[in-house]
Amino acid sequence: MVRKVGYLTIDDSPTADFRNKVKHLVSKEIPAIFFCRGDRLEERSEDAIFAIKQGFILGNHSFDHPQFSEIPLKECFSQIRQTDEILERIYEEAGVKRPGKLFRFPYGDKGSGLDAELGWPDDKDTRLFMQGIQNYLKRLGYAQPIFENISYKWYNDAGLAKDFDMYWTYYSFDCEVAEYRESGTKSSLGYYHLRTIIDRMDEDVPEGCRGLNYRRSNDIILVHDYPGIEDIFIPLIRAFLKKGIYFKLPIFM
Repeated sequence: MVRKVGYLTIDDSPTADFRNKVKHLVSKEIPAIFFCRGDRLEERSEDAIFAIKQGFILGNHSFDHPQFSEIPLKECFSQIRQTDEILERIYEEAGVKRPGKLFRFPYGDKGSGLDAELGWPDDKDTRLFMQGIQNYLKRLGYAQPIFENISYKWYNDAGLAKDFDMYWTYYSFDCEVAEYRESGTKSSLGYYHLRTIIDRMDEDVPEGCRGLNYRRSNDIILVHDYPGIEDIFIPLIRAFLKKGIYFKLPIFM
C-alpha cells in the first residue's frame, strides 16, 4: 500500500502554547512548518528561536493577520516585509540558516476574498491586485518548496502549485471549534467540536478538500496554534497518525 504523506503546517504562531506544541511534535518526531505572525514573533522571539533550534521551519503569516483583500496593495507589501525582516533577525539570532522564504496568506485570502477551492474571480482589477502581491513575494525571494505528489485536480486547476505563497489541501477545521467556543456559532458544515472534526477525517471526498483517505495524493495539512483550542492539538495529531499519515518536510532547493 502507498504510504500517505502529510506536510504539517501550523498557522498563527507563536502563542502562549507554542512551546508545548513544539515539544509534543518533537516527542513524536513530527516535523512541521509554523507560519508566524510578526506581532507575535516580537512578543515571543525566544520561543521562535527554540523552535528553530529544534529543527522546525518558520514561515511568514503577515504582521497582524489582516484580510489582504480588504487592505491597499502597499499595506499588503508592508505586512509581508515587516515579518520578513523579523524572521531574518530571529534566524540570525538562532544561528541557523533560513532554509527558504515561505509565506501563507491570513485566512488563505490571496487578495480576492475567496477561497482557492472556489476558483478565482474574472474581475480584471482583482486579478491585477492578486498578481501584484505574487510579484512582490517573488521579488523578496519567496518560493514554495517541493511538495511531492500533490495531485488533486482542484488544487492544480487553481494554479496553487505555481504561486509564490503556500496554500493547503486539507484544513482541519480547528478554528471553527474556537469560534464555537467563543461565540456559540456553529460551522454551517457541522464541524464545530473535536469529535466532528476528527470524524471529518474519515470522509472520502478528494476533490472536496477531504482526501485523507485518497492514496493517490499527498496532503498539505493545516492546523492552528490558536488561543482557546490548546486542548485539541494533541488529539488532532493523534488522529492524523491513527489514519496512517507519515509526516515529513517538503524539499527545499
